[in-house]
Order: sequence, then C-alpha cells, then structure tokens
Amino acid sequence: MHLGGCGECVCLSCLMYHSGRCPYGGCWDDLRAIEQPYTEYHSDVRKTWTNWNKPGEQEHWCRGGICYEFDGACPSFIRFDPARKIVRTCLLANVEKFQDGFIRCSIIDSIGCEECYRRFEEEQKNE
Repeated sequence: MHLGGCGECVCLSCLMYHSGRCPYGGCWDDLRAIEQPYTEYHSDVRKTWTNWNKPGEQEHWCRGGICYEFDGACPSFIRFDPARKIVRTCLLANVEKFQDGFIRCSIIDSIGCEECYRRFEEEQKNE
C-alpha cells in the first residue's frame, strides 16, 4: 500500500497516459476495477475518499490517495521517456511530438489540420 496520491501509479510513467491515448480512459485502474475488482481480493470497506459509497468505487484499486499493490501489468504500457518529447511551434499552435512519432495538436483536435493551414495562409496574405 502506498500513500500520497497517485505517485506510485504505473500510468504516470506511461507514454499512452502522457500523450492522451490511453485506451482505458487515462487510468488503467478503471479497467482493473471491472476485470479484477478490489472487492474480489479484499473484504474491507474503505471510506477515506469522497464518494466512497457510490457504485463501483470500492472495486477500484487506487482510491483515497492510496494505491494498493496489484500483481499484473497494463497491456498497453510503454515507458514514457520525457527526454524524447519535443514541443515545437507549428502554424497556429504548439505541438508535442512523442517518442513513437505521435503528434498531439490542439488545433487538429478542434478544427483540423486543413482549416489550420487555410487560416495560416489567410493571415499571411493579410500581413
């Protein structure tokens, strides 16, 4: 058992978590709660966090600032190398390039690359 928030969580050292591509919604514990619930291994009722009594909360392994030891590994885990993350300026926004080549861009997520390029060209004409 570890105290102090999510400090011991494997997600914090995962490339998928840092790049926003976790197939489990950003926290592997959400999947563990469904496939291997804490309540199948332990009978104690933990009450140290908000909403501890809501449906599904007791099934999680990490709650209330405590990450309970669990044998097993996230099937999507790739160790994140922060030294290989590059932030660059693109046309209208900064982009993040990760060690596996994935590029995260807020513009692509909101209006798309083509629209970004169109707006950039329009700005260049107006200068």
